[in-house]
Amino acid sequence: MAHRALFPVPTERAIVVGAGITGLTAAFRLRQRGFAVTVLEAGPTVGGKMSSVRRDGYVVNRAANILPSSYAALTALVREVGLGDQVGEIPAVLGVPRDGRIHRLRASGPGMLVDGARTPLLSPRAKLRLGRLLVDALRMRGSLSYRNLGAAARYDTETVAEYCDRRLDPEIREYLVEPILRALFTLNADTVSVVDFFFAAVNFVGSGLLRYPCGIDFLVQALAGRLDVRTGARVTCVKADSGGARVDWVDAGGEPHEEEAAAAVLAVSGAQVPELYPGLDPVRRDILANRLRYCVTYAGHFALRHRPAEPALIVPVPRGEDPNLCVVTFDHNFSPDCVPPGAGLVSSYWLHEWSAARRGRSDAEVITEMLPAMARIVPGIADDLVFAQLDRWDPAVVRSYPGWYTHVATLAERADPADRVQLAGDYLSASSTNACAVSAELAAQRLEHAVFHTDTLAGVHP
Repeated sequence: MAHRALFPVPTERAIVVGAGITGLTAAFRLRQRGFAVTVLEAGPTVGGKMSSVRRDGYVVNRAANILPSSYAALTALVREVGLGDQVGEIPAVLGVPRDGRIHRLRASGPGMLVDGARTPLLSPRAKLRLGRLLVDALRMRGSLSYRNLGAAARYDTETVAEYCDRRLDPEIREYLVEPILRALFTLNADTVSVVDFFFAAVNFVGSGLLRYPCGIDFLVQALAGRLDVRTGARVTCVKADSGGARVDWVDAGGEPHEEEAAAAVLAVSGAQVPELYPGLDPVRRDILANRLRYCVTYAGHFALRHRPAEPALIVPVPRGEDPNLCVVTFDHNFSPDCVPPGAGLVSSYWLHEWSAARRGRSDAEVITEMLPAMARIVPGIADDLVFAQLDRWDPAVVRSYPGWYTHVATLAERADPADRVQLAGDYLSASSTNACAVSAELAAQRLEHAVFHTDTLAGVHP
């Protein structure tokens, strides 16, 4: 098979725990570096938040569903697995509701500047104040890197709401800044670290969006197809010593296994790491057990008989328009093959507090609660419904707060490149699929040096 040419003959073995985009990226990079890799995934399928399901001719992306052109780590993987010709830029249009009207703005290129100048979404006074935001973004830009976002800790002194009150304008907060935050993190501005907003502004806002083959899982499936992935494999313990790593796990039939390897990557949520890895140092253990917070996000997906007329790809919803609905995506607009001809598919993502309060309710009850708010964005949605699907992400993304990025800096500093067990995940940077891939690549780089190049370990810190 053609993909075998990507990999050298392995000389050492590695085990990766978790088959989301973090684990699959780590495994792929380790395989390229000369390891024979086994990926152990507790669930029945691969992909995690980049997974998709197929039903009645529709392809539903369960969590992530956009692929920005600025996601360099992911787009590099797409090219390396031979799928580069299946992605390409598409016109990105945002729609922001205000007072019963959706204001549409091109989201990248010169059109973004033209639409921003012309839109009645913001008053002339508010538009003038946007210059302050640009100045602050340029000042912080050098610290806003995926590889070491802890470098921005010196700016991590206030919430986004506090920053807006101090530097901007109430309109900018309500109709620009907070809708972006809600769309990305399902959190309001009065809780989130200002670093998260500026990271998004510098690395995401203004970038193009990519069309991709049917289903956002196209990448994770391509990666998994090139690797040894075992699903239904629940890891119970990972231990390290100077000679390698030992991983204890239980298969789907309840049979226990104990495996030795030269190295291992823990590519699971940060909250799981302290329990799985008893050898974790006390400083990182305290951060992951006591300082790290995740939000709960419920995603409601609605398959429609007819394609809605809305041209926007993404509709971030201001809090004043609906306090609980954070963002609606029109999936058929950026992936037409995900629906039957003439049909539509819209997805919605809901506020952390609203989602967490509904943990005990049935899927049908939650979907019923979602529909009135959805009807304000997609009129007539209830009458055009083919089916609805609810995905409950708990944990979802990292819930930052002022001071969190000091802990991120500490996690980076404490990542010993000599350790045969490395951590990877979105809690090590900004919470996104691209950050997951970057952290996985850093873990693979450290393990290559730990196993094959022990004389050059000093150069592999972030």
